[in-house]
Amino acid sequence: MTAKKEKEPIPWKFMAPLLLGTMMNPLNSTMLATALSSLCNAFKITPGQGAILITSLYVTATIAQPLMGRLADIYSAKRVNNLGFVLVFIAALVGIFAPGFAWLVASRILLGLGTSAAYPSGMALVGKRYALEKRPVPGPILAMIAVSAQVTLVLGPTLGGALTQWLGWRGIFMVNVPWTIVGLILSNTLPDYPPAPNDKKRNVFQRIDIQGILLFCLFLGCLLAVLLAKDLNVYLVIATIIALAGLCLWEWQNEAPFIDVKLLWRKPSLSLVYVRGLATSYILYLVLYGLPQWLEAVRRLIPVHTGLIMLPNSITAIAAGLLVARINSSKLQNTLGVALLIVACFGILFLNGEIPLPVVVCIGITAGMAEGTNIIANQTLLNDEAPLDQKGVSFGLYRTAAYIGAILSGTQLKSVFAHGVTDQSFHHLGFFIAVACGILSLLLLPLLLKPLRPASRQLAERS
Repeated sequence: MTAKKEKEPIPWKFMAPLLLGTMMNPLNSTMLATALSSLCNAFKITPGQGAILITSLYVTATIAQPLMGRLADIYSAKRVNNLGFVLVFIAALVGIFAPGFAWLVASRILLGLGTSAAYPSGMALVGKRYALEKRPVPGPILAMIAVSAQVTLVLGPTLGGALTQWLGWRGIFMVNVPWTIVGLILSNTLPDYPPAPNDKKRNVFQRIDIQGILLFCLFLGCLLAVLLAKDLNVYLVIATIIALAGLCLWEWQNEAPFIDVKLLWRKPSLSLVYVRGLATSYILYLVLYGLPQWLEAVRRLIPVHTGLIMLPNSITAIAAGLLVARINSSKLQNTLGVALLIVACFGILFLNGEIPLPVVVCIGITAGMAEGTNIIANQTLLNDEAPLDQKGVSFGLYRTAAYIGAILSGTQLKSVFAHGVTDQSFHHLGFFIAVACGILSLLLLPLLLKPLRPASRQLAERS
């Protein structure tokens, strides 16, 4: 009889500051949802004007995630992680003592910048730790990072409501003060891994590639303008294409590029992970925001009942993520994730006002299973494909792709529900989900046809 393999203990001292950092972005994104009304009343502005506090953080994070990841790769992942806590601490003070609304906008931009440092730098630290130990990153470690963000998304609105009730709208900024102090104390215990040898030979300005960063910001700015515009603007589309072409041309000839387009060209399997991330995020946010609107408009549920109906979705997503992380095959994880999305899509296409609520809950649970599974599957696949010296920027780009998918879903929701939420308009939403599921199914084929590599060879390639 063979002895049972002992379960590897979680390195909590190493993981605690990474988890605290990763949770800051979803926490500050969602707490505002229940504090926005009080904040708008305090500054005598409309909810429409107050919405800039939401978009300012998201837009900043969309641009800042790969930037912080690149800094983690070429400078120091630990110091970038610490920088994130410091920036959030400063942003919290600016928000607490803001004398006017413009200061709150500045605070949210700083929050977007600071909270963007944690995830890519954390993934860089994880990758380097286990590469030095000459073994792949354990699935449960990747799951902890992904699930911590998911848990915070669920708890954020509740915590935001409680803090606003007890401390006023400033409470959602105050919570960041003790959070970042504890995070900084714990983060100082992290090891400081050196950058790649090639990066040491260049000076800091050559390594940062300022021109590439500016071109990337220009491209994303144009793309976000296209996605957020009320109507299709041809000039903005042309500007986006030109900015993308300029970015690719510059980075192609750069020896130390911000975005390694040569790597993305040579390694389509890595590029396709970003497409998967965008498509997955697009589907999940359509369900997350579309289903509650249908429940309230067609089934006439009050918000508290809608929240209860959606709660199993969130709980299932967390549970599915933890379970799927135990599967040591990115092929199986992705296949399962796409299959669950297809099942959930069929459920949405057949939903109508006469279907019993327990069936609706089951469809929501299936969507939650798909959400948790795909988050882990995409993250595992990216960890397999990204080179060790580009872990930070690779995971930062993945978050950017996910944000773009979320923004695209918001644009789609406004378009489909422009004339009201009905069974018919909700089924139109289901059609777009079906198209995205079809794309994910096609993207699954190259992964399934790809030959399996020994774990040792995978580790060598990632290093």
